[in-house]
Amino acid sequence: MKQKYLILNKDDQKELIIRELSVLEDKEALLLVVQKYDVKSIKFAISKGRKALVFVLRTKNLYPPSVYADKIAESVISMFKEKKQSIELLFDDIDLLTKKKSDPETFKKIEKESNEIDELIEDDFEEEPGDNLIKKDSLIIEDDKSL
Repeated sequence: MKQKYLILNKDDQKELIIRELSVLEDKEALLLVVQKYDVKSIKFAISKGRKALVFVLRTKNLYPPSVYADKIAESVISMFKEKKQSIELLFDDIDLLTKKKSDPETFKKIEKESNEIDELIEDDFEEEPGDNLIKKDSLIIEDDKSL
């Protein structure tokens, strides 16, 4: 599924609006959420850093995955720096779910390190000649019926 985020800064500079849309197969978009923010709180969060901005942008209704939230926050910061009126972001969930496969060299390195560790923990001791003379019996305890 593809998601589109429209970030709008009203002309009166009092309100920031983020619209989350689901992009359907036939290129139509379905509006999911409209979230409004006070520009003063957004500017204050920007002054505190990107993590603070992500915290402010995430709400009960609009809670994008962290990868998306970071990119939205970066876009909001650039929007205020460059004094833009709107920004459009498009995300594909397939990109979020698929991971780059590790190369075979990484696995060879891990296997080599594993063998080195195994060599370090090998038992290098031998039993002493008298060890097998010690009789090891289990202790049998009779039930105490006096209780």
